[in-house]
Amino acid sequence: MALLWLAVLLTSASRLSQSQEDPNSPIKNLRIEPVERRLTWDLHGNVSEIMCFINSKFITKAVNNNHYCQFHVLPSCEVKNFSISLTKGPPFLMGIQYPLREGNPAAAARGLDCWVHDVDFLTCSWEVGREAPRDIQYHLYWQELRTQREYECPNYEMDNRGKLVRCHFNDVSKLPKHLQILVRGTSQGARIPCSDCTVELSEIEILNPPNITATCNKSYLMMEWEASSHFNNRFEYELQLQKGSDPAYTEKLQEKFFELHNPRNYVARLRAKGFYRKSWSEWSVPQRFACDVGEDSRRPDWLLSALVLLATLLVLGLVIVLCGRYSVLQKLFPPIPRMKDPITDNLQSSKWPGRAAEQAGRTAQWRRCRFWGRHDEGPETFSAGPDAHTAWLWLDRGTTIWGAG
Repeated sequence: MALLWLAVLLTSASRLSQSQEDPNSPIKNLRIEPVERRLTWDLHGNVSEIMCFINSKFITKAVNNNHYCQFHVLPSCEVKNFSISLTKGPPFLMGIQYPLREGNPAAAARGLDCWVHDVDFLTCSWEVGREAPRDIQYHLYWQELRTQREYECPNYEMDNRGKLVRCHFNDVSKLPKHLQILVRGTSQGARIPCSDCTVELSEIEILNPPNITATCNKSYLMMEWEASSHFNNRFEYELQLQKGSDPAYTEKLQEKFFELHNPRNYVARLRAKGFYRKSWSEWSVPQRFACDVGEDSRRPDWLLSALVLLATLLVLGLVIVLCGRYSVLQKLFPPIPRMKDPITDNLQSSKWPGRAAEQAGRTAQWRRCRFWGRHDEGPETFSAGPDAHTAWLWLDRGTTIWGAG
Protein backbone atom coordinates (compact mmCIF):
# COMPACT_ATOMS: atom_id res chain seq x y z
CA MET A 1 0.00 0.00 0.00
CA ALA A 2 2.88 2.33 0.83
CA LEU A 3 4.48 1.65 -2.55
CA LEU A 4 1.21 2.39 -4.33
CA TRP A 5 0.85 5.70 -2.45
CA LEU A 6 4.45 6.62 -3.37
CA ALA A 7 3.77 5.89 -7.02
CA VAL A 8 0.71 8.14 -6.98
CA LEU A 9 2.69 10.96 -5.38
CA LEU A 10 5.51 10.60 -7.90
CA THR A 11 3.11 10.59 -10.84
CA SER A 12 1.47 13.74 -9.56
CA ALA A 13 4.78 15.40 -8.88
CA SER A 14 6.01 14.65 -12.41
CA ARG A 15 3.38 17.01 -13.80
CA LEU A 16 4.73 20.02 -11.91
CA SER A 17 6.16 22.83 -14.02
CA GLN A 18 8.89 25.23 -13.00
CA SER A 19 6.28 27.90 -12.21
CA GLN A 20 4.72 25.61 -9.61
CA GLU A 21 7.95 25.12 -7.66
CA ASP A 22 7.87 26.04 -3.99
CA PRO A 23 10.01 29.17 -3.48
CA ASN A 24 11.22 27.67 -0.18
CA SER A 25 12.19 24.34 -1.73
CA PRO A 26 15.81 23.22 -1.18
CA ILE A 27 15.84 21.90 -4.75
CA LYS A 28 15.13 24.17 -7.73
CA ASN A 29 15.57 24.26 -11.50
CA LEU A 30 15.17 20.52 -12.14
CA ARG A 31 16.47 19.76 -15.64
CA ILE A 32 17.90 17.14 -18.00
CA GLU A 33 21.40 17.43 -19.45
CA PRO A 34 21.23 15.16 -22.54
CA VAL A 35 24.92 15.13 -23.43
CA GLU A 36 25.96 14.08 -19.92
CA ARG A 37 22.86 11.84 -19.64
CA ARG A 38 21.92 13.04 -16.21
CA LEU A 39 19.11 14.64 -14.24
CA THR A 40 20.43 17.63 -12.29
CA TRP A 41 19.16 20.54 -10.14
CA ASP A 42 20.22 23.51 -8.05
CA LEU A 43 20.64 22.58 -4.38
CA HIS A 44 20.03 25.14 -1.59
CA GLY A 45 20.80 23.94 1.91
CA ASN A 46 21.39 20.51 3.32
CA VAL A 47 19.10 17.64 2.40
CA SER A 48 19.05 13.92 3.05
CA GLU A 49 19.69 11.32 0.37
CA ILE A 50 17.94 11.97 -2.97
CA MET A 51 16.39 9.21 -5.09
CA CYS A 52 15.63 9.45 -8.82
CA PHE A 53 12.69 7.82 -10.61
CA ILE A 54 11.59 7.30 -14.24
CA ASN A 55 7.85 6.79 -14.69
CA SER A 56 7.54 6.22 -10.91
CA LYS A 57 10.17 3.42 -11.01
CA PHE A 58 13.26 3.86 -8.81
CA ILE A 59 16.40 4.00 -10.95
CA THR A 60 19.32 5.32 -8.92
CA LYS A 61 20.47 7.58 -6.08
CA ALA A 62 21.99 11.04 -6.43
CA VAL A 63 25.78 11.38 -6.55
CA ASN A 64 28.35 14.17 -6.15
CA ASN A 65 26.89 15.41 -2.83
CA ASN A 66 23.30 15.11 -4.00
CA HIS A 67 23.81 17.30 -7.07
CA TYR A 68 22.60 14.97 -9.86
CA CYS A 69 21.54 11.47 -10.88
CA GLN A 70 23.56 9.74 -13.60
CA PHE A 71 21.76 7.54 -16.15
CA HIS A 72 23.20 4.98 -18.51
CA VAL A 73 20.88 6.12 -21.31
CA LEU A 74 18.16 8.71 -21.80
CA PRO A 75 15.08 8.32 -24.01
CA SER A 76 15.34 10.07 -27.37
CA CYS A 77 11.73 9.75 -28.52
CA GLU A 78 9.28 8.43 -25.96
CA VAL A 79 8.24 11.05 -23.40
CA LYS A 80 8.92 9.89 -19.83
CA ASN A 81 8.43 11.36 -16.37
CA PHE A 82 11.61 12.06 -14.36
CA SER A 83 11.17 12.77 -10.68
CA ILE A 84 13.15 13.02 -7.45
CA SER A 85 12.33 12.41 -3.79
CA LEU A 86 14.03 12.72 -0.40
CA THR A 87 14.60 9.67 1.79
CA LYS A 88 14.29 11.66 5.05
CA GLY A 89 12.73 14.85 6.26
CA PRO A 90 9.49 16.43 5.10
CA PRO A 91 7.85 14.94 2.01
CA PHE A 92 9.32 16.34 -1.16
CA LEU A 93 8.59 15.46 -4.77
CA MET A 94 9.51 17.21 -8.00
CA GLY A 95 9.35 16.05 -11.62
CA ILE A 96 9.68 17.00 -15.28
CA GLN A 97 8.99 15.38 -18.65
CA TYR A 98 11.66 14.49 -21.17
CA PRO A 99 11.97 14.69 -24.14
CA LEU A 100 9.54 17.37 -25.24
CA ARG A 101 6.52 16.04 -27.10
CA GLU A 102 6.31 16.98 -30.78
CA GLY A 103 4.08 15.94 -33.63
CA ASN A 104 1.39 13.29 -33.59
CA PRO A 105 2.51 10.21 -31.59
CA ALA A 106 0.09 8.01 -33.58
CA ALA A 107 2.07 8.74 -36.75
CA ALA A 108 5.31 7.41 -35.30
CA ALA A 109 6.57 3.92 -36.09
CA ARG A 110 5.02 1.41 -33.68
CA GLY A 111 5.98 -2.05 -32.46
CA LEU A 112 9.72 -1.47 -32.77
CA ASP A 113 11.46 -4.76 -31.96
CA CYS A 114 14.99 -6.09 -32.46
CA TRP A 115 16.57 -9.53 -32.10
CA VAL A 116 19.89 -11.27 -32.78
CA HIS A 117 19.57 -14.53 -34.71
CA ASP A 118 21.62 -17.13 -36.59
CA VAL A 119 24.74 -16.15 -34.62
CA ASP A 120 25.80 -13.20 -36.83
CA PHE A 121 22.66 -11.24 -37.70
CA LEU A 122 20.60 -8.45 -36.10
CA THR A 123 17.13 -7.65 -37.39
CA CYS A 124 14.81 -4.81 -36.34
CA SER A 125 11.22 -4.43 -37.49
CA TRP A 126 8.40 -1.91 -36.99
CA GLU A 127 4.97 -1.04 -38.37
CA VAL A 128 3.60 2.09 -39.96
CA GLY A 129 1.82 4.35 -37.45
CA ARG A 130 -1.98 4.19 -37.39
CA GLU A 131 -2.33 7.89 -38.24
CA ALA A 132 0.75 8.24 -40.42
CA PRO A 133 0.43 10.47 -43.54
CA ARG A 134 0.31 8.75 -46.91
CA ASP A 135 3.74 10.07 -47.91
CA ILE A 136 5.47 8.98 -44.71
CA GLN A 137 8.77 7.16 -44.85
CA TYR A 138 10.83 5.72 -42.00
CA HIS A 139 14.58 5.33 -41.49
CA LEU A 140 16.41 3.45 -38.76
CA TYR A 141 19.55 4.63 -36.97
CA TRP A 142 21.61 3.05 -34.25
CA GLN A 143 23.44 5.15 -31.70
CA GLU A 144 26.61 4.31 -29.86
CA LEU A 145 25.91 5.14 -26.22
CA ARG A 146 29.43 6.20 -25.32
CA THR A 147 29.92 8.72 -28.13
CA GLN A 148 26.23 9.22 -29.12
CA ARG A 149 27.23 9.02 -32.78
CA GLU A 150 24.50 7.78 -35.11
CA TYR A 151 24.73 5.33 -38.03
CA GLU A 152 21.97 4.48 -40.49
CA CYS A 153 20.71 0.99 -41.24
CA PRO A 154 22.75 -0.71 -44.01
CA ASN A 155 20.00 -2.98 -45.41
CA TYR A 156 16.29 -2.13 -45.52
CA GLU A 157 13.23 -4.17 -46.38
CA MET A 158 9.96 -2.67 -47.72
CA ASP A 159 6.34 -3.67 -47.34
CA ASN A 160 3.90 -3.87 -50.27
CA ARG A 161 3.23 -0.12 -50.03
CA GLY A 162 6.89 0.81 -50.42
CA LYS A 163 7.36 1.76 -46.76
CA LEU A 164 10.59 0.75 -45.02
CA VAL A 165 9.58 -1.58 -42.21
CA ARG A 166 12.64 -3.75 -41.50
CA CYS A 167 16.41 -3.42 -41.15
CA HIS A 168 19.14 -6.10 -41.31
CA PHE A 169 22.69 -6.02 -39.92
CA ASN A 170 24.93 -8.76 -41.31
CA ASP A 171 27.73 -8.82 -38.73
CA VAL A 172 26.79 -8.11 -35.11
CA SER A 173 30.38 -8.68 -33.99
CA LYS A 174 31.15 -5.16 -35.32
CA LEU A 175 28.43 -3.53 -33.20
CA PRO A 176 28.77 -2.42 -29.56
CA LYS A 177 27.10 -4.70 -27.03
CA HIS A 178 24.79 -1.88 -25.89
CA LEU A 179 23.14 0.47 -28.36
CA GLN A 180 20.10 2.64 -28.87
CA ILE A 181 17.84 2.08 -31.86
CA LEU A 182 15.85 4.99 -33.32
CA VAL A 183 13.27 5.02 -36.11
CA ARG A 184 12.55 8.49 -37.47
CA GLY A 185 9.63 9.33 -39.74
CA THR A 186 9.55 12.04 -42.40
CA SER A 187 6.61 13.64 -44.19
CA GLN A 188 6.11 16.75 -46.32
CA GLY A 189 3.20 18.12 -44.31
CA ALA A 190 3.65 16.93 -40.72
CA ARG A 191 6.19 16.53 -37.95
CA ILE A 192 6.61 12.86 -37.08
CA PRO A 193 7.85 11.79 -33.64
CA CYS A 194 10.57 9.17 -33.54
CA SER A 195 10.46 5.76 -31.87
CA ASP A 196 13.33 4.28 -29.91
CA CYS A 197 14.49 1.38 -27.78
CA THR A 198 17.69 0.57 -25.92
CA VAL A 199 19.01 -2.96 -26.38
CA GLU A 200 21.71 -5.18 -24.99
CA LEU A 201 22.58 -7.62 -27.76
CA SER A 202 23.23 -10.52 -25.39
CA GLU A 203 19.70 -10.18 -23.99
CA ILE A 204 17.89 -10.09 -27.31
CA GLU A 205 19.82 -13.00 -28.86
CA ILE A 206 17.84 -16.02 -30.03
CA LEU A 207 20.24 -18.96 -30.12
CA ASN A 208 20.23 -21.55 -32.87
CA PRO A 209 19.33 -25.02 -31.60
CA PRO A 210 22.57 -27.00 -31.22
CA ASN A 211 23.17 -29.95 -33.53
CA ILE A 212 23.74 -33.28 -31.77
CA THR A 213 26.55 -35.61 -32.88
CA ALA A 214 26.75 -39.07 -31.34
CA THR A 215 28.69 -42.32 -31.17
CA CYS A 216 26.93 -45.41 -29.93
CA ASN A 217 27.00 -49.19 -29.70
CA LYS A 218 25.17 -51.79 -27.62
CA SER A 219 26.91 -50.66 -24.44
CA TYR A 220 26.72 -46.87 -24.49
CA LEU A 221 25.57 -43.74 -26.32
CA MET A 222 27.73 -40.59 -26.20
CA MET A 223 26.09 -37.37 -27.43
CA GLU A 224 27.93 -34.07 -27.92
CA TRP A 225 26.92 -30.58 -29.11
CA GLU A 226 28.11 -26.98 -29.30
CA ALA A 227 26.21 -23.67 -28.98
CA SER A 228 27.52 -20.58 -30.83
CA SER A 229 27.25 -16.92 -29.79
CA HIS A 230 29.21 -13.68 -30.01
CA PHE A 231 27.86 -12.50 -26.64
CA ASN A 232 27.22 -15.53 -24.44
CA ASN A 233 29.90 -18.04 -23.49
CA ARG A 234 27.98 -19.98 -20.85
CA PHE A 235 24.83 -21.89 -21.67
CA GLU A 236 22.07 -24.02 -20.24
CA TYR A 237 20.61 -26.94 -22.15
CA GLU A 238 17.46 -29.02 -22.10
CA LEU A 239 17.88 -32.47 -23.61
CA GLN A 240 14.69 -34.38 -24.33
CA LEU A 241 15.05 -38.16 -24.66
CA GLN A 242 12.65 -40.93 -25.60
CA LYS A 243 13.61 -44.59 -25.42
CA GLY A 244 11.57 -46.77 -27.76
CA SER A 245 7.87 -46.29 -27.02
CA ASP A 246 8.48 -45.03 -23.45
CA PRO A 247 7.32 -41.49 -22.51
CA ALA A 248 9.84 -38.74 -23.25
CA TYR A 249 11.74 -37.12 -20.37
CA THR A 250 13.96 -34.01 -20.11
CA GLU A 251 17.45 -33.58 -18.67
CA LYS A 252 18.64 -30.08 -17.63
CA LEU A 253 22.37 -29.71 -18.31
CA GLN A 254 25.24 -27.24 -18.36
CA GLU A 255 27.72 -29.68 -19.92
CA LYS A 256 28.13 -30.08 -23.67
CA PHE A 257 27.77 -33.86 -23.62
CA PHE A 258 25.57 -36.63 -22.24
CA GLU A 259 26.16 -40.38 -21.92
CA LEU A 260 23.66 -43.25 -21.75
CA HIS A 261 24.37 -46.89 -20.91
CA ASN A 262 22.63 -49.77 -22.71
CA PRO A 263 20.81 -47.29 -24.95
CA ARG A 264 19.25 -49.47 -27.66
CA ASN A 265 17.06 -47.10 -29.69
CA TYR A 266 16.73 -43.44 -28.67
CA VAL A 267 15.20 -40.25 -30.07
CA ALA A 268 16.77 -37.00 -28.82
CA ARG A 269 16.32 -33.27 -29.33
CA LEU A 270 17.95 -30.25 -27.69
CA ARG A 271 17.48 -26.55 -27.00
CA ALA A 272 19.73 -23.92 -25.38
CA LYS A 273 19.78 -20.48 -23.78
CA GLY A 274 22.37 -18.12 -22.33
CA PHE A 275 23.04 -18.91 -18.68
CA TYR A 276 21.60 -15.64 -17.36
CA ARG A 277 18.94 -15.26 -20.04
CA LYS A 278 15.28 -16.15 -20.17
CA SER A 279 14.61 -16.99 -23.80
CA TRP A 280 15.19 -20.56 -25.04
CA SER A 281 16.12 -21.43 -28.60
CA GLU A 282 13.82 -23.57 -30.71
CA TRP A 283 14.06 -27.35 -30.26
CA SER A 284 16.47 -29.07 -32.61
CA VAL A 285 15.15 -31.54 -35.17
CA PRO A 286 14.56 -34.91 -33.43
CA GLN A 287 17.40 -37.33 -34.13
CA ARG A 288 17.10 -41.11 -33.90
CA PHE A 289 20.01 -43.24 -32.70
CA ALA A 290 19.80 -47.00 -33.35
CA CYS A 291 22.45 -48.47 -31.05
CA ASP A 292 21.40 -52.14 -30.97
CA VAL A 293 22.45 -53.00 -34.54
CA GLY A 294 25.97 -54.44 -34.63
CA GLU A 295 28.74 -53.64 -32.23
CA ASP A 296 29.23 -50.11 -33.51
CA SER A 297 26.37 -48.87 -35.64
CA ARG A 298 27.72 -45.35 -35.80
CA ARG A 299 31.50 -45.59 -36.14
CA PRO A 300 33.33 -42.30 -36.44
CA ASP A 301 34.69 -41.50 -39.88
CA TRP A 302 38.22 -41.20 -38.54
CA LEU A 303 38.07 -44.79 -37.26
CA LEU A 304 37.15 -46.14 -40.70
CA SER A 305 39.97 -44.14 -42.29
CA ALA A 306 42.43 -45.45 -39.70
CA LEU A 307 41.42 -49.04 -40.40
CA VAL A 308 41.88 -48.58 -44.17
CA LEU A 309 45.32 -47.02 -43.61
CA LEU A 310 46.34 -49.85 -41.27
CA ALA A 311 45.28 -52.50 -43.79
CA THR A 312 47.27 -50.74 -46.54
CA LEU A 313 50.38 -50.63 -44.37
CA LEU A 314 50.04 -54.35 -43.51
CA VAL A 315 49.78 -55.33 -47.19
CA LEU A 316 52.77 -53.14 -48.07
CA GLY A 317 54.80 -54.66 -45.23
CA LEU A 318 53.95 -58.19 -46.37
CA VAL A 319 55.08 -57.42 -49.92
CA ILE A 320 58.37 -55.99 -48.65
CA VAL A 321 59.00 -59.06 -46.46
CA LEU A 322 58.29 -61.49 -49.32
CA CYS A 323 60.49 -59.58 -51.75
CA GLY A 324 63.30 -59.41 -49.22
CA ARG A 325 63.02 -63.11 -48.46
CA TYR A 326 63.23 -64.06 -52.18
CA SER A 327 66.31 -61.88 -52.60
CA VAL A 328 68.03 -63.52 -49.61
CA LEU A 329 67.26 -67.01 -51.01
CA GLN A 330 68.75 -66.00 -54.35
CA LYS A 331 71.95 -64.92 -52.59
CA LEU A 332 72.16 -68.05 -50.41
CA PHE A 333 71.32 -70.53 -53.19
CA PRO A 334 72.36 -69.06 -56.53
CA PRO A 335 71.50 -71.14 -59.67
CA ILE A 336 74.29 -73.49 -60.86
CA PRO A 337 75.51 -72.41 -64.29
CA ARG A 338 75.47 -75.02 -67.09
CA MET A 339 78.94 -76.36 -67.91
CA LYS A 340 80.00 -75.73 -71.45
CA ASP A 341 80.98 -78.73 -73.56
CA PRO A 342 83.03 -77.45 -76.49
CA ILE A 343 82.46 -80.57 -78.53
CA THR A 344 78.69 -80.70 -78.12
CA ASP A 345 78.17 -76.96 -78.37
CA ASN A 346 80.16 -76.75 -81.57
CA LEU A 347 78.41 -79.74 -83.06
CA GLN A 348 75.00 -78.25 -82.25
CA SER A 349 75.86 -74.94 -83.78
CA SER A 350 77.57 -76.48 -86.80
CA LYS A 351 76.60 -80.07 -87.58
CA TRP A 352 78.54 -80.00 -90.82
CA PRO A 353 81.95 -78.37 -91.08
CA GLY A 354 81.18 -76.72 -94.34
CA ARG A 355 78.20 -74.88 -92.80
CA ALA A 356 80.38 -73.36 -90.10
CA ALA A 357 82.78 -72.11 -92.72
CA GLU A 358 80.01 -70.47 -94.67
CA GLN A 359 78.71 -68.76 -91.50
CA ALA A 360 82.21 -67.51 -90.60
CA GLY A 361 82.54 -65.96 -94.03
CA ARG A 362 86.21 -66.73 -94.51
CA THR A 363 88.37 -69.33 -96.34
CA ALA A 364 89.41 -72.30 -94.21
CA GLN A 365 90.25 -75.98 -94.52
CA TRP A 366 89.06 -78.98 -92.63
CA ARG A 367 91.38 -81.89 -92.07
CA ARG A 368 90.29 -85.31 -90.90
CA CYS A 369 92.61 -86.66 -88.26
CA ARG A 370 92.65 -89.82 -86.22
CA PHE A 371 93.79 -89.83 -82.58
CA TRP A 372 94.39 -92.47 -80.01
CA GLY A 373 93.98 -91.71 -76.35
CA ARG A 374 91.86 -89.35 -74.31
CA HIS A 375 91.99 -85.74 -73.35
CA ASP A 376 92.75 -85.55 -69.65
CA GLU A 377 95.28 -82.82 -68.86
CA GLY A 378 94.34 -79.90 -71.06
CA PRO A 379 93.01 -78.89 -74.45
CA GLU A 380 96.24 -79.80 -76.34
CA THR A 381 97.56 -82.91 -74.57
CA PHE A 382 96.51 -86.47 -75.34
CA SER A 383 97.77 -89.59 -73.64
CA ALA A 384 98.12 -92.88 -75.31
CA GLY A 385 95.29 -95.29 -75.05
CA PRO A 386 93.57 -98.16 -76.70
CA ASP A 387 90.76 -96.17 -78.11
CA ALA A 388 90.96 -94.35 -81.42
CA HIS A 389 89.06 -91.21 -82.19
CA THR A 390 88.43 -89.48 -85.43
CA ALA A 391 88.29 -85.71 -85.38
CA TRP A 392 87.80 -82.92 -87.82
CA LEU A 393 90.31 -80.09 -87.43
CA TRP A 394 89.46 -76.56 -88.55
CA LEU A 395 92.65 -74.85 -89.58
CA ASP A 396 92.59 -71.13 -90.06
CA ARG A 397 95.56 -68.87 -89.33
CA GLY A 398 96.52 -70.47 -86.01
CA THR A 399 93.00 -71.28 -84.90
CA THR A 400 92.12 -74.91 -84.38
CA ILE A 401 88.57 -76.09 -83.81
CA TRP A 402 88.06 -79.80 -83.46
CA GLY A 403 85.12 -82.06 -83.23
CA ALA A 404 84.85 -85.74 -82.58
CA GLY A 405 83.92 -88.02 -85.35
